[in-house]
Amino acid sequence: MQFFRKKKTIYLILIPLALISIFSIIYSFNIAITYGSTDFQYSPTVLFKEKINPYEYFLYNENTEKIFPVQYPVYSHLTYFLFYIYALFDWPTAKILWSITNILIALISSIIITSHAKLKFKFVLFILSLFFLSTPFRNCIGNGQLSNLILLIFCSFLITSPNLKNFFLGFSYIKYSFMPLCAFIILKKDGLKGFIISFLVCAIGWILFSIYLNQNILDTLFQPLYSGLKGFDSTLARGDIYTIINFFHASDNFPYLIISLLFLISFLIAREISKEKDLLLSLSLMSVANLFIFGHLIYDYVLLLPLLVYSFKNFSNKISKLSLIIIFYFWFGIRLVEYVRMYLSNLDVIVPTKFDVILNFLLLLILYFINSKNLVQNLKFNKK
Repeated sequence: MQFFRKKKTIYLILIPLALISIFSIIYSFNIAITYGSTDFQYSPTVLFKEKINPYEYFLYNENTEKIFPVQYPVYSHLTYFLFYIYALFDWPTAKILWSITNILIALISSIIITSHAKLKFKFVLFILSLFFLSTPFRNCIGNGQLSNLILLIFCSFLITSPNLKNFFLGFSYIKYSFMPLCAFIILKKDGLKGFIISFLVCAIGWILFSIYLNQNILDTLFQPLYSGLKGFDSTLARGDIYTIINFFHASDNFPYLIISLLFLISFLIAREISKEKDLLLSLSLMSVANLFIFGHLIYDYVLLLPLLVYSFKNFSNKISKLSLIIIFYFWFGIRLVEYVRMYLSNLDVIVPTKFDVILNFLLLLILYFINSKNLVQNLKFNKK
């Protein structure tokens, strides 16, 4: 990081970069409060406030006009308590409030992770600027997604108290694609007690959801999963095992076998991550592994932030430099490639091809395995 050592160079790079990142935030915010926020869980929460089960409304009604564009209720019961406050406002006001909250959550997450890494302010400013400029961040804010919230919850991984850490990590279970790997890591690292603690908050949310709607808890238990299966568009996932398997329609013919396979892979990876003593590296590996196991769209790639910080902290070794190149591809290059392809083929919608998905999957695998400490030590790839 020689270019950061001269004060003049610092100002020449950081000030313009910071200003552009502020513009990126404003641009994303403007999209969110105008034609965006399409994924913001506002309309399902309004239904819940009105004592209408949002899952049943989505699953069993042909006319779902009360659910805005694609605000499908695909998250756990707890979600509609967390977002209840926004349902007290009209749609335009709620969009503004959630967009501001979403940006603040991203900022807080960034500060927590960079503070844990004990980086100097100039490096923190550089990383924050890159993060706010990234495609996943802009997509997350513009769409009103809750991936930044998952990132903040995952920061609980840095808490040293096991019970407190596991309780807060349990909030991430609101998005089911993040649940298996995180739960298995907790089980392997902190045992059955930690595993149970992590499920407490979502279990309480499920029970209170049922009580509030005066419905049988057994009837409501699996409704979020059914909604998730109906509402998830796997054609937009960027690079994961589940999407690749779907190329062969295996999930249609052998759904339980595929789910079992993904859970087995999650367990095996969790077993390795749970052995890692470096908390920031553990968080980084968990985030990357989540992305290549289950289907995730571009906004979920904000979860590469911990590994970006870890790689920046260890910039002197070759693995960190390679990691940064791959992360930059996912943050800045992936959409550029898709836009070029869309322009050349005159497509109206950007949809990843099979080649894109397989390439992204392989890059995520490389990103995970080169940062596995055991592999790093065995290859002696670090700079001495």
